[in-house]
Amino acid sequence: MPGGRPKTRAETDGVKSVTKVLDILETLASARGPVSASDIARATGFNVSTAFRQLQTLVQRGYVEQDPGHRGYVMGPRFYQLASAYLKGSDLAAIARPHLEALRDAVGETAYLVILSQGEIVQLCKADGQQVVSASIRTAQREPAYCTATGKVLLSGLAPDELARYLGAVKLAAYTPQTITAKAKLQKELAAVRAQGYALDLEEYAENLCCISVPVRDAHDGAILAAISLAMPKLRFRRNLVPRWRAQLEDKAALISAPLGMAGS
Repeated sequence: MPGGRPKTRAETDGVKSVTKVLDILETLASARGPVSASDIARATGFNVSTAFRQLQTLVQRGYVEQDPGHRGYVMGPRFYQLASAYLKGSDLAAIARPHLEALRDAVGETAYLVILSQGEIVQLCKADGQQVVSASIRTAQREPAYCTATGKVLLSGLAPDELARYLGAVKLAAYTPQTITAKAKLQKELAAVRAQGYALDLEEYAENLCCISVPVRDAHDGAILAAISLAMPKLRFRRNLVPRWRAQLEDKAALISAPLGMAGS
């Protein structure tokens, strides 16, 4: 029979159901904050009860979660885990890995690449330090942006309206005595990062952990795509070495950025 057998009612309904789920996920992914069930219904053309049922299923499976300070929905951890698995094999991670390893070999400390996702940092790849005692950077974990060197670099690259939304939503919990917990002070810190082109984390997120980070920029428009960093125990951090580490990081960031620009040209 030309074109194969006709689809059954169950198969057609199944395709429609998958399409509805994808429409919801794409709506949430493109949103800049929590989205209500009624707004999702309007954006997708579903009725509210259909949107709500689909959302509840996605919540149960971890692909969507309800924002605790808002009645709306955001992308959930399960979706992040799948995205993380993809990103490990993505062009950015593949391009960065040899440069991170070269940086690690030159400095002897842990080097890693991070992106910003829904106000938190997500590590794409790393090269573990060669020292007996090295910084331990967790893979495939979400971590706060405001108290990490990479996070501050990425936040410094946000447009003013995006940064305002982030600052309006984030709760600045104190992870250590050095954590910035005042939003005005954080804004001042991000302005300094923006002006100087690099960020430091001196035990702000974890005691005994120090980091220096610089941006990886889009080769075409200069937008910050990611951040790379060196992490080390406090005992090996030296202020007088910051200019050298910064130069080494910026050299590798430029090498990571260049092929991304060629791929997009």
